[in-house]
Amino acid sequence: MVDRILKLPSDAAAKIKEEGFGWFIDGDNDEYVTDDAILVSKAESDKLTKASEECYRMFYKAMEHVSETDQWSRLGLPEKMIPLIRHDWDRKIPHLCGRMDFAGGIEEFPIKLIEFNSDTSTLMPESAYFQKWLTQAVEKDFKGSFNQLKENLTQILTSLKKKYSDRPATLLLTSLGYEEDILNLAVIQDAAEAAGFEVDYADLKEVVFGEDGVFLRDHDEPTESYIQYHFMYKLVPWEFMMFEEPELLDVMSELMINHDLIVINPAYTIVYQAKHIMSVMYELFPDSPYLLPTYDSASFLKGKSYVRKVNFGRMGENIKIVDANGKTLAKNKGDFGQYTKIFQEFAEMYEDEDG
Repeated sequence: MVDRILKLPSDAAAKIKEEGFGWFIDGDNDEYVTDDAILVSKAESDKLTKASEECYRMFYKAMEHVSETDQWSRLGLPEKMIPLIRHDWDRKIPHLCGRMDFAGGIEEFPIKLIEFNSDTSTLMPESAYFQKWLTQAVEKDFKGSFNQLKENLTQILTSLKKKYSDRPATLLLTSLGYEEDILNLAVIQDAAEAAGFEVDYADLKEVVFGEDGVFLRDHDEPTESYIQYHFMYKLVPWEFMMFEEPELLDVMSELMINHDLIVINPAYTIVYQAKHIMSVMYELFPDSPYLLPTYDSASFLKGKSYVRKVNFGRMGENIKIVDANGKTLAKNKGDFGQYTKIFQEFAEMYEDEDG
């Protein structure tokens, strides 16, 4: 096994704090950022790029299949969500960003899709900023980090602004107010401003949902005045609105369908987020080298090691790993146990010489 670990000559802690991202390395997070880098070859990064593009194509085809065969309930989606999904899909609202998780891709380990956080992906400051700050000192000896996130975000947002050039380019960023979410949205704000948008942030509870749009109170004006936003990026999961705030989903649907509010990530990304879509993908593309055998029932994986996941799980919760003899090797609890399950064949992950 080749030693791929590169010790970085300096850490970027001072830069991370200076740029306003100290939360990631303070307190309990003090060991979050390492001073190591893992070396990936150009051939390997090319293969990972190809895998992500091919997997996205399969997600797209699976979405078409679900729509054509009316299998929405299989994905655990409530009926009221379907018109909104179709609406954004038909309008071709761009999917701004998501994160695919893969096993393999290094040395002899084959690339296998684990899942797709397609709606509210995080890790954006780490990818867009921290990687570059950490590796600057060695860029003359290597090719830099395998990462064009900031540039790609700016490019897609520029295209979105051009597509809807008939409306003011006002973008509202919103989240449930967790500091990590706000710091992730700083990357979106940076890219959106580079694309020519006027951008503001507010916690979801501060957003005014009017009859014909979304607004914020303009505190710079002496009289009660509001600013309207024609675009909205929400780091608030679609499933949160579907299952915990259905009245908010009703309001959003009205504004998006009847008042042309553009919301990103668009509603159809919940289809990619639902893990049952991966069992649909495996039915459609069983010979794909990137897909693990994935089913809605464990019976199809009898005699094989597998991982049980919940349809709308997050943060690695409610996971169970089972060996070929049916013995549970590991499991954890969480807040998502009420959702239906998928069963995915176990995939080996690459480990360095230190494990």
